[in-house]
Amino acid sequence: MNEAVEAGWRRYFANSVISGDSGEIDAATRAALAAVGRGASETQAKEAGKAEAKRYRESLHHAGAPGRGPVFAGNASPLPADSRMPGRASFAASTEDWPALFAPRLLAAPVRWGWQGAETADPPPPVPAPLQLGPKPAWIEPPHPDVGPLHAQRSQAARNLVVRLTLAVVAFLAFGVYQATVASKVAHLGGREATKVYGYLLPAAGILMGFWVLQALGAMRRASASIRAFQQPYLALRAAEKQRHQQALRQWDTAVRQHQAEQNAARQALARHRSGPLWYPVHPASEPTRVDVFGGDPHRFGWACLLVTLGTSLLVRGHRLTVLDLTGQEVGGELVRIAAAKGLRTRRTVLDEGSDVDLLAGLSQHDIAESLAYALTERADTGAASGGEQREERALATEVFGQVLACLDQPPTFARLAAALRVLRRGGDVEVLAPHEVGRLVDGIGEVDQNEWTGRRLRYWASRLDVLHRLAPAGGRAGSLWSRDDVSLLATPGGRDDRTELIDRLLLQLARQAMRVPGLLGSHLVVAGADRLGASTVAALSEQARAAGIRLVLFLDQPQGDIEKTVGTGGAVCIMKMYNHRDATIAAEFIGKGHKFVVNQVTSQFGRTFTDGGGDSFSANTTAGSNSTRKRMRNERGLSDSRGHAWTGSRNWSAADNIGTSTGRARVYEFITEPQSILGMAPTDFILVDNSGEDRRVLMANCYPGICVMDRVSSVPAGPGRRA
Repeated sequence: MNEAVEAGWRRYFANSVISGDSGEIDAATRAALAAVGRGASETQAKEAGKAEAKRYRESLHHAGAPGRGPVFAGNASPLPADSRMPGRASFAASTEDWPALFAPRLLAAPVRWGWQGAETADPPPPVPAPLQLGPKPAWIEPPHPDVGPLHAQRSQAARNLVVRLTLAVVAFLAFGVYQATVASKVAHLGGREATKVYGYLLPAAGILMGFWVLQALGAMRRASASIRAFQQPYLALRAAEKQRHQQALRQWDTAVRQHQAEQNAARQALARHRSGPLWYPVHPASEPTRVDVFGGDPHRFGWACLLVTLGTSLLVRGHRLTVLDLTGQEVGGELVRIAAAKGLRTRRTVLDEGSDVDLLAGLSQHDIAESLAYALTERADTGAASGGEQREERALATEVFGQVLACLDQPPTFARLAAALRVLRRGGDVEVLAPHEVGRLVDGIGEVDQNEWTGRRLRYWASRLDVLHRLAPAGGRAGSLWSRDDVSLLATPGGRDDRTELIDRLLLQLARQAMRVPGLLGSHLVVAGADRLGASTVAALSEQARAAGIRLVLFLDQPQGDIEKTVGTGGAVCIMKMYNHRDATIAAEFIGKGHKFVVNQVTSQFGRTFTDGGGDSFSANTTAGSNSTRKRMRNERGLSDSRGHAWTGSRNWSAADNIGTSTGRARVYEFITEPQSILGMAPTDFILVDNSGEDRRVLMANCYPGICVMDRVSSVPAGPGRRA
């Protein structure tokens, strides 16, 4: 086997194996090459490789061997330091059992579909610089005015007052001591007249003495008043300066306290920025009736991650999940492993060759006939011209299968149904049918049109039933298709051939029939990869789920065609990475447009002017004159002559430069999220368009399950106003 063939098989399994484990890819490649070497067909080689990959994966899980693991194997901090939006290449190998590590965190509050990154692009508020206030204001006494002369005057007045008071007191005491002696001497010397005069002089002397003392007292009071009047401006100035000092002191204290408060607030904000949450949980405002997920990487890694985060959130709230995986890449397998690690009841069924499930268990004859009729006759993207023919074929199929089921004993199998159709065509192997069943069918042959078109339809339906028989031989008595476990996964083989399409259509029809049985499918039905079956199938499934009260989660690859018209009707849409520009444009249009101001015109002007000029002028003048003077005894006469020349020259230069720039802004209506941004998203990124509440929200989030075991993950959503 040459290297080119081996490289081709390796490339095929690298795109088909969802884990990306190199060991699993190598094992699948070797098995496929060995099958080709034994003469197997390409389809058989693919099946052999997938089976070997499955055995390899299960052996790693049961043995606990070190390795990358199925999808999410990684260390406790799987996101690289330089990126919080990881892709497949960012997961490191680990020996830990990742389901046991993730399950306690994922299957616990809070409810989230993913995590929204914190706005780390904005720098934290800076800590204010030290305050340049200078020292604390100190009180400086204003210069005191010179009141020495006034104090000297008051001191002199005080001394005069003391002297005069002393003299007055001494005179009063002396008068009191010598009053009688003085009175006797005055009477002896002057008689009655002297005594009378003495009587007048004595009060006058007292009055004069008192006036003399009062005059000294008034001088002292005037000196004190002069001092107070002189100090009054100083005291007013000092009071004003004291008030200003108190105000400056209060302002200084206020500035210091405010600066300290700003520093403390900045330090707290910086601490919150350094130790605050890096991720916030994201979920719709209310529980939507339908969730549409479209986009995603070819490996379906993003779908698997989103199904884990979304599914565990539903399990936390007590819901049951039925996952119908039509991708062939088992995107729901990791959710089953997480639920099983937590101890929840799970079931994982892969419809492959020889599956031991009964696809028709629990269905009435009418339900079986209707399901097979839809599965065998429906075509994707059926035009109006062929719609009538398809309905006619479906009516015939329903009638034929109803007649066949009425003729067969229970339980029906695909092999017996195929044999019954061949009996209606008047031929075929009838060993699987009992004689009485063949007799009933033969009796009813006349009720079926025996024309060429009907014969071709019967032959086609019989061949398709043979395919279903190989898928579930003998009716699969070992188990039924649906279960009442917490998580039930039903996966189909990969590829896009007629066989896979037939299985997918039948399962969707069986799911629609199971919705009529309360509680059979659980409260949520997840369908991954249903868009390739056509918009009519998706619309019918959605209407049936709404009528049954079952919330539907659809994983759609491309939102083109008629499917675009139904996207978002349930209230919540998750947009993942796109690879096609038309898909990205449709997604951007769904997210919406908004008004904003942008620079639409920038004009720059530059100019220079230069001027050079000059001039010359010349002038000349001549003046001649005479005068005469007559004096005594003689006449005198004088002559005068003057000439003048003037020449002037001028020269001037001027230069000027002018530069002008103008900018114009305009209000535009553009995409909120550009299609280029959607094309550049990481595999686990998604944009949640939430229309389930009163306000339409658009959030950018990441669904990588490993975020749950990281540090600095918030348990409450981010504040309002966060947008993509």
